[in-house]
Amino acid sequence: MHIKQVCLLVLVVVLGAGNVSAAGNAPQLTPNVVDESADVSQDTAWLGRLQASLGAIQSNEGIRVLVQFHAKSPPDNEDQHPGDYMRALSAKLGVIQQGILMVHFADDPDWRVWIGDGLTPKFVGKPGNAKEFTENGEMHDAKEAVLTTAMADAARKYALLNLPKMDAKTPASGVLLRLQAGAIVDGLKAKFAH
Repeated sequence: MHIKQVCLLVLVVVLGAGNVSAAGNAPQLTPNVVDESADVSQDTAWLGRLQASLGAIQSNEGIRVLVQFHAKSPPDNEDQHPGDYMRALSAKLGVIQQGILMVHFADDPDWRVWIGDGLTPKFVGKPGNAKEFTENGEMHDAKEAVLTTAMADAARKYALLNLPKMDAKTPASGVLLRLQAGAIVDGLKAKFAH
């Protein structure tokens, strides 16, 4: 990715724009990072590094990874069953089959991660399909392993910064969210590396 492209993508994220058209008929660029909650967008250098890391995954592995920060959890009617909201959002964003979507809600300490249906055998580490991996719990276990490792790594790095300690009820600070997002991306990168 060229420096101009990284700068443009960072500018798009910071301004919160959904789409940017560079020229009349040119394809629109959709940022891989969206910060509706305004929790992380203050650190433009970090956004540039994250965007570059996501771009590297797409270039090297052919996998589009989207990271979103939302202020509020989805309403109950959009999230009645586990996976409903993430499936619908992944379909809307075009990553339901061959992409990854990471979402954090400011009012919930947990991250949600959608692994595209076509990527599940590699993510779980054996032949099969998304339906069977979901039904037998292997998809959940594989996600939990990545998230547990990532959260521990982020907490360790956060502790080294000597910032105020946070308990499970305290909303994550922008610093901690940036550390968590980076650690999850690193975990996904390791899972899908050739």
